[in-house]
Amino acid sequence: MPSAFEQLCQQRNVVPEEWRKSLATPIIAEKCLIDMTDDELEEHYRRVKERAENTQEDRALLVLERTQEGRLERQAMKAFSQNHGEEEKILADQVPEMLEGMKYELSNNEVHFLLSKFGATQGCDMTPEAELSLPQWLWLVGECQILKETYKHIRQEEWERQYEEYVRKLGRTEEEVAKEKETEENKSKRKPKWWWTHGEKASQHSGLEKFAWGMQPDIEEKLLEQMEQFADGRLQDSASVEPSA
Repeated sequence: MPSAFEQLCQQRNVVPEEWRKSLATPIIAEKCLIDMTDDELEEHYRRVKERAENTQEDRALLVLERTQEGRLERQAMKAFSQNHGEEEKILADQVPEMLEGMKYELSNNEVHFLLSKFGATQGCDMTPEAELSLPQWLWLVGECQILKETYKHIRQEEWERQYEEYVRKLGRTEEEVAKEKETEENKSKRKPKWWWTHGEKASQHSGLEKFAWGMQPDIEEKLLEQMEQFADGRLQDSASVEPSA
């Protein structure tokens, strides 16, 4: 029986072995990136992005085919046959439990990420009644495996943090978006500041601002009083010294 990847190749009218090699080969630029003009560089990145978007299913099914020498795909087929309804579809709210049965441990962020590829989310919420066909389920399992393999190169905690921020932005209202945009614009208008001088030119009093030393307020207040007395004393001494001839 042909794999899901080979069946997709038949639909695309391509030879599976040649398509495997093509997917494994990056788009080669005609010349070195550093020698490209801005327009040429933009066009190259557009082609790379377009290819990545158009071959998502192909790459997911290819990973599904090769993982555990095809055993993962057979497990996915078995899970679907045990859970699909009369119309041979599963619901989105079945997906986490089905993946768990295949020994995948997933966070809510990971589940949201996978379901969002199939229109089974709305903003930051999931759509439990959304339906997935067998081809979509196999694609989803392949995407899940790709995601897990990604953690060989980036920390899962970092991925979780960034995706959680992305989901948070999805749930923003227009008013919140406008307010955040205004905040970012105000930040960009500020001049660069150095934390040790509070953005000011270094002077005798640069370290006399509150919260400059990162300690308890009562202790800091005493320290600032002592430093201020010391700084004022040095200024008075300097003023009383007559310049040499």
